[in-house]
Amino acid sequence: MKNFAWIWFVGCAAWLASGLIALRQHAFQHAQLSILVAMVFLAAGFFYRRQQR
Repeated sequence: MKNFAWIWFVGCAAWLASGLIALRQHAFQHAQLSILVAMVFLAAGFFYRRQQR
């Protein structure tokens, strides 16, 4: 799983982009949810990156 931790970071970037687009369109609830999901993806990426084989 350590070799595939980058997938979580890509997901984080995608959710963050979605949140920024929603924020620009004044959809604040969608933006807040997207940023929270991005933080979960970021935490998962750090968790899987830290694991040993």
